[in-house]
Amino acid sequence: MLNLHVTEMFKKHVLFTSVGDKLTRSKIVQTELLEKEYEFFQKAAKKRKLTIKQGVREAIQQWTSTQIAVEDDPLFRIKPVKTGVKTDSSKLDKALYEGKPQ
Repeated sequence: MLNLHVTEMFKKHVLFTSVGDKLTRSKIVQTELLEKEYEFFQKAAKKRKLTIKQGVREAIQQWTSTQIAVEDDPLFRIKPVKTGVKTDSSKLDKALYEGKPQ
């Protein structure tokens, strides 16, 4: 993995990382935690065999995924696909709410 660390004006850091044959631009994020928060986070990451960096990245990804508006969520932009399988949902409510269909 090729890492080029570029320091710009005003101490902004940009990291270029090779992914395959392409360079992708990343940002470095830094924050402060209370000592107890850090200790708890460190134990949680260690338990899952993650580095602090991996744990922080996963936490950010999970948090941001909960902040997206439904209309912006790519899952809800999927167009229906014809599969050729015939389905009958007319008995679905009965099966779900009243037990097994007869």
